[in-house]
Amino acid sequence: MRIPAVALIIACCAAQAVVSAAPGDNMLDNGGFEKGPWAQSEAWHGEISVVDEPVLEGTKAGKLVAGPEGDAMIYTGYVPVAVGLDYRFTIMARGSGTLSLRSTQVRSVPDDPYLIERPEARWQLTDEWQEASIEVSPRDPLVTRLGIMVQLEGEGAEAILDDALLTPNGLPGGMLTIEPSYVMLAPGETTELRVCASSEAGPVTEGTLVVSVNMGDVVSREELTIAGETTTWTFTAPEDIEPVEATVSIVNAQVGGGASAWLDIVDAETYAQFEALAEAANLETPAHLLFLGDSLTDQQRDHNYTDMVSFWLNRTHGDVTYRNAGVGGDYITRMWQRLQGEGANRQEMYEGLFEPTPTRVFIWTGHNDSKLKPKPEYQTPDDYPFDPVVPLDEFEETYVNFIEYMRQQAPEAEFTVISASSSVHEITRETVVKRIASAGNGGSYFGKPDALEQFNERMQSVAAATDADYVDVYEPTRTYPDKPSLFTADGVHMTHKGNLLVARLLLEYLGE
Repeated sequence: MRIPAVALIIACCAAQAVVSAAPGDNMLDNGGFEKGPWAQSEAWHGEISVVDEPVLEGTKAGKLVAGPEGDAMIYTGYVPVAVGLDYRFTIMARGSGTLSLRSTQVRSVPDDPYLIERPEARWQLTDEWQEASIEVSPRDPLVTRLGIMVQLEGEGAEAILDDALLTPNGLPGGMLTIEPSYVMLAPGETTELRVCASSEAGPVTEGTLVVSVNMGDVVSREELTIAGETTTWTFTAPEDIEPVEATVSIVNAQVGGGASAWLDIVDAETYAQFEALAEAANLETPAHLLFLGDSLTDQQRDHNYTDMVSFWLNRTHGDVTYRNAGVGGDYITRMWQRLQGEGANRQEMYEGLFEPTPTRVFIWTGHNDSKLKPKPEYQTPDDYPFDPVVPLDEFEETYVNFIEYMRQQAPEAEFTVISASSSVHEITRETVVKRIASAGNGGSYFGKPDALEQFNERMQSVAAATDADYVDVYEPTRTYPDKPSLFTADGVHMTHKGNLLVARLLLEYLGE
């Protein structure tokens, strides 16, 4: 399959999420051993532990001791990386023996997944702290992750390790941005992605961009020359392609940044349906859409229903922006706490929530609120009484307060309450059965139909009490002919097909 050539033009570009850490940001979540020892392969030698002295930073450090074979090995764990960027790993060490580093790049090739680099540099340890470092430059287009191995050699060798850092090389404040981050395409259709490179010093107008395109089982990579403040990449979906969610990753080693976008290639019929629904939608512009919810809103970011709806409204009406402030695991009570600034999980997701002021607010919750709480004595799913995480009355009262508070902040906004979707109850029920068999406790019971239906009834009451609209996605997902295809293996979360259905339902609602 041929990937079309790239065209370059001058334009202006808005910000989009960076796919990897910025220069100076540590990609390791346990670089100082504060969370415990690093991992070891079963085949490796030596012993790793955590000590509270000597320590360079924080309160802990790692201690690596060579085994009877005279060596020891640990590794950072694997982190996502972007092909085309350059990375630097450093670690502070003291002790005895000889320290060396190696990198392992993990490729998306089951039969040949590892690219291992063993630099010749070695450090003889002493009682003084010293820095060991390694440079890694992934260039194989199939590389997705990177891990750094730390090896200690010498009979009786012991090393104290601290302050490990893995970061992209690049300019201070380096960042790459792409707009748009999501595009829906029919076979044969062409689109353009606008790419900007920048740093603290301003736009980067010279250098090279590396573009990687993953279209199912086809991966391509090419290098481009930056030609101004904005570079536009033009892509045409092949005429004979089957539906696929293609990803485009673009990186620039000079700034040490990368960004990605989704190309959602659908069949011509699906494309035409979305186009017609979007054209019929009643929407005053300029518009700013705000989406709130749980993991069904939070997962598959940049290519879920929020992105599909917003892409089409912007395409057909223009001047439409949006924000996805969904948080996985949310209940309406937790959403209310976060709205009040009370330090709920991922409080930062609601920072600046009303900047700009939304013109439409969509709220999709109820899936976690309605899950039934477990007790050790429950030995079958039938033992679970109606004992949801959030009691019905509290759910309704909090939901009303939530909307009324938001309406004070955005008095001109239109509010839409979206019902909880159905779940594949055969799966969620069997999950409880398996947990009881293996662990003696079934855990929370998701997606019980009568529980979902009672919460949806309360959501209709909430909509009526707050003068909000109500959109039913429960019945369309419950009665869908191939219902399991809408959900992931857990029977609760949405697949790409499920997100397409929800997006169509919301666009259809906007045209009513």
